[in-house]
Amino acid sequence: MTLHERGADAARVDMLHRQFRQELRHVDAVDVVPPAAERPGPVEPGARGLDPETVNALAVTVIGSGGLAGLVSSVRAWIGRAPNEARTVRLEISGDVIELSGATSLEQEHLLQVFLSRHDAATP
Repeated sequence: MTLHERGADAARVDMLHRQFRQELRHVDAVDVVPPAAERPGPVEPGARGLDPETVNALAVTVIGSGGLAGLVSSVRAWIGRAPNEARTVRLEISGDVIELSGATSLEQEHLLQVFLSRHDAATP
C-alpha cells in the first residue's frame, strides 16, 4: 500500500505514511510491516539504496476476519480527511492494483467491492 497527497514533498509523504502506519496499529486483525529501511538487522554486502516509493510502502497483512473491514475503513477515512480530494491510496493484492483518489464515498465503496471480490474478500 502506498499513500500520496497532491503537492506533498518527500518529507510530508514520509510523515503521512508514518501517521497512517500508527493508525493501522490500532486496527484489530491487521499487522503492518515496517518498510525495509526501518527493519532492524545488518545490511547485506553490496546492497543498494531504496527509492522513496519503496521506503514509504506499507506492507499490511490481514490476520483475522475483521482485519479487511478495518483496513478498508481506515483507508476511506484517511482519504476523506484531505481537503479537495488531494489524497490517493494505492492498494495491491497479488499483483492486482487499485488506486483510490477523488471518488465519492459511494464510488469508493463500489470500486472496493469489485476489487476485493476478485480476491474472495468482502468489504465492510
